[in-house]
Amino acid sequence: MVKRFLSNGFWLMFLAAFIYSIADVFIKILSTSLPITEIAFVRFLFGGVILWPILSSLKTSLRGRHLPYLILRGVFGTFSFLCLLRSMALTSLSISMVLFYTFPIFAALFSFLLVGETIGKKEMGLILMGLIGIYILINPGSHAFNMGYLFGLLASCLGGISMVMIRKARETNGAFIIYFYFCMVGGTLSFPFFVWNFRMPNLQQSVLLLLLGLSLLVAQVMMNQGFKFWRAAEGSLLLMSELVFAGIAGILIFRDPVTFHFLMGAALIVGSGLGLNLVTQKA
Repeated sequence: MVKRFLSNGFWLMFLAAFIYSIADVFIKILSTSLPITEIAFVRFLFGGVILWPILSSLKTSLRGRHLPYLILRGVFGTFSFLCLLRSMALTSLSISMVLFYTFPIFAALFSFLLVGETIGKKEMGLILMGLIGIYILINPGSHAFNMGYLFGLLASCLGGISMVMIRKARETNGAFIIYFYFCMVGGTLSFPFFVWNFRMPNLQQSVLLLLLGLSLLVAQVMMNQGFKFWRAAEGSLLLMSELVFAGIAGILIFRDPVTFHFLMGAALIVGSGLGLNLVTQKA
């Protein structure tokens, strides 16, 4: 039963998206009271501490294969996560996640620039559709504009590059190794800022930090394992269900406002992402 589940790309990706949405709620709560570098470092430390004995027990070499992909995945993934944390601290959970899930646009662009995949007329049209959705959602003429929007887009851009690196790394590395390197790189990059900005968490914050680390570890490993059986286009398509779960949580838990600009922009962005994944899948 477990072996069958671990080879089912659909359920791995779907459950990863659901667990990611739970982590999004924890992040939103913590980002308003703790430094983002502290949240990030604890997340990376937790993942590394848990994975080390697992990899040792499996007698898995920590050297990994194709180190440039592993390291670059760690670098871009780390800064993407930090930007997402900053975005959630500055704006609503719903808007942050919608902007973050423009990453299929950037994944398509960077797949062309970094891997040499072609971009056809359909892809270009869908990318333009997504960009229009971003403009409507952000509504730059409104007084409600804030820096959280820009951090959300930057998180998406870096996340798109990270997705390309994950797919390449997954060709020769296991899911645990990919996440372990992500934690090691992320922990190294965030540690100096963690020390500089450290703030002692209370009991509730400590529990949420532990739950966040656990949920992100489980979701990340599921996602990486899923990419072994599904292409990037298929996996990214299912991962977008996180957007639905997080959007519902934002509205119900945090009372995120649902405006015309939000609905129209989100519809275009989601449609663009779905379209890009479907077109890529058929290619």
